[in-house]
Amino acid sequence: MTIARNGPAWRRATLVGLLVACAAPRAGVPASAADGPEGTRTTLRGYLESFALDREARELLESPGSWDDDRTNLVIRTLARIALAPPEFAVRWSEDAVAEEDLADPPEDRCVRITGTAELVAPVDLPMGVMLGGNGRDSTPRTRVDLVRVRSSRGAVVDVLTPSAPRAWPRGRAFAERALVVGLPVAAGAGPRPATDGEGMPSGWPAEPPSLLVVATRVAWPRDDLAGRGGMDAGLFDTVTDGAKLTSGDADAFFGLLAAAGRTDPGALLEAAGRPRPILPLIDPARHWFADHRGEPVAIEGTALRATRVEIDDPVRRRQTGIDHYWEVFVSVATPPIEVEGKVMDRYPVVCCLRALPEGMPTGTSIAEPVRVAAFAFKSYAWPLPSTDGAPRRREAPLLVGGDVSRMRPAASPRGGVLEWMLTGLAAVIALGFGAAWWMARREARQRDRRRRASLPDRLSPPGAPPGG
Repeated sequence: MTIARNGPAWRRATLVGLLVACAAPRAGVPASAADGPEGTRTTLRGYLESFALDREARELLESPGSWDDDRTNLVIRTLARIALAPPEFAVRWSEDAVAEEDLADPPEDRCVRITGTAELVAPVDLPMGVMLGGNGRDSTPRTRVDLVRVRSSRGAVVDVLTPSAPRAWPRGRAFAERALVVGLPVAAGAGPRPATDGEGMPSGWPAEPPSLLVVATRVAWPRDDLAGRGGMDAGLFDTVTDGAKLTSGDADAFFGLLAAAGRTDPGALLEAAGRPRPILPLIDPARHWFADHRGEPVAIEGTALRATRVEIDDPVRRRQTGIDHYWEVFVSVATPPIEVEGKVMDRYPVVCCLRALPEGMPTGTSIAEPVRVAAFAFKSYAWPLPSTDGAPRRREAPLLVGGDVSRMRPAASPRGGVLEWMLTGLAAVIALGFGAAWWMARREARQRDRRRRASLPDRLSPPGAPPGG
C-alpha cells in the first residue's frame, strides 16, 4: 500500500510529530532509566517499553483487519526508535537474537536472526513531514525507507523494513543476493506495500503476503567472497568516501574489514590476492578503482617506511574486532616513472592498516623494512602536503585494511668451492673501482628517502575520531 500524502490537516500535523514523539521517553520514565547503560532498560523489551512501543503498545499490528496507514506509521515509529538506540544497546540485542526456528509465536520483543536470499527491494514513502536517519552514525534524513523481500533459508517469506538496503541491489526488479537480517518481528501475515511512481519502481508487489514483517536498521549483504565469508557486510561500503581522510562514514566498513580479517585463515588473503598487483590503477584518481573493488584481496611488495600503533578506544569496536589496537604501516612501492604534481617519481606510498605485525619487525617512524602485504582494498585516502607557495596541495594513496604482512629477506647463498671464492674476490675488486660512484648514489637515495618520509602525514586519525585524535 502506498502511504497517503493528502489526509486531513489534523492527520498531517500528527504525522509531522511522529519522530519527535518517539524521541522522548514515556511520561514518568526518567531519561537516565530509559537510556542508562545497565539494567532492564538495555534489553530490547525494556527499551521499547520506555517509549510506549513495546508489544502491548503495538497491539494494533496484531488486530484483525487489512493493513492501513496507521499500522505503517506505528511500524515506522518503532523503526525510528530502534535506529536511534546507542550502539552498545544494539550490540547486546544482536547477541541476544534468537534463530528463526526458535522464534516464539507470537514473537516476543526480541531480535530474530534470519539468513537467506534477498529477492526484491522497493521504496516505502514516509508520512508527510517525517524524516528518518539511518542510525546514530548516519544522520542523513530520508523521506523513504526500503522494503526488502527475503526468502529465508527455511523457505519463509520475510519482508524487512529498513532505512536503506545496499545501494548495489537493483530497485524494482528481481535479483538474488545473500542476506542476513537481525531485527524485531512486528507483524505476521501482512505488511506495507511499496510506493509506485514514474521512476522505474514496480507497479505491484508480489501477491504472496509475508509470513513475517521485521524492522531492522540494515539488511546485511555478506557477499560470497573472502571478506563476506569473514562476516563483512558489503553494504557498509555505501558510505565510504574516496579522496578524503578517514571519516565517520568510513567507520563501519573500516572496522568490519578489520574484523573479517581476524576471521580469515592465515595466508588465505595472500593466496586469494595472488601475485602483487600493479600499483598504477590504484593510485590514479581518474580511474576510480576502489569504487568497484572494495573488499577485494590485494597484495603489494615494497619497503615499510613507518609502522605505528593505533589504539582502538571504543569498547564496541574492540569487541567487534577482537583487538585493542591495529598497526598503521606506510609501504613505499616501486612504480614505473610517473609524474605527480610536477615531479617524476619511481616509488609511491600505500597506507596499510593491519591487525598485527610479524614478530621482530621494527616499528617507529623511521624504518626501512622490505615487506609483502596482503589486505582488503578499502579506499583512496588523501592528506594535505606542506605548501611552499601558499597553494593547497594534497596526496592521495591507496588504503588497505586487514590482513597479512610478511618480512622479505634475501635468502642466504649456499657455501661454494674455490672457484666461487675467486669469482667473489674478483667481484669485490671490481666493486671497489665503483666505490665512489656507489657512495654518491647512496647519498642521493638517502636524500630521496627523507623527502618521501617528509611527504607522509603525521598520523591517520581512526575513522570517526575527532581531528588529530
